[in-house]
Amino acid sequence: MGYGRTTLNGIQPAAADPNRFVEVQDMKNAAYTLTATLAQPEANTARLLTLTHVQVGGVTDTLGVVTVVGKNLAGQAITEVITPSDGALVTGSTWFASVVSATGSGWTRDGAGGTEDTIVIGCAANAIIAEGAGTLHGIQINTTAAGAITVSDSSGTIAILPASVAVGTFYEWDANWSGWLRVVMAAASNVTVLHSGSKTT
Repeated sequence: MGYGRTTLNGIQPAAADPNRFVEVQDMKNAAYTLTATLAQPEANTARLLTLTHVQVGGVTDTLGVVTVVGKNLAGQAITEVITPSDGALVTGSTWFASVVSATGSGWTRDGAGGTEDTIVIGCAANAIIAEGAGTLHGIQINTTAAGAITVSDSSGTIAILPASVAVGTFYEWDANWSGWLRVVMAAASNVTVLHSGSKTT
């Protein structure tokens, strides 16, 4: 069986980035201006979207929904409709590798305040390298990490690699994974993950 390679460099997952895709903008029934398109350009990963609403003018607007269009790790077009929550951050449930557009609809400005509420769109900290199901063949250590490396899928932990593993070490499992595949490094490192699944390059 052939396996794709995903190389991770640094510490995964990155910190949450609450305004990665849309910085503070007035709510509207139109497309928002994107400030970024990739969920995490330094690695082949996908992340869950977050949307934060801020009330402006003393009265909350009718918030409507925001429809986000993008791509998953397999390069397929995906869409998620996110409903803002008054003065709160909400997290979506769809893994986005990239975002193409974010469009508001059903929004109405409050009559009393006379000002638009605002939103920002970002991404949560958790990042995955594959989605669906497949086989985890193994992990090659390219740079020694001073922290443990945890490998998991949607059902739980697959393995925990110890800290300070020698460069060149290859861990082989040929373990099935499902839902999503995640590799979390507790310290800066560089590893190559060989796996089948949604991401194959």
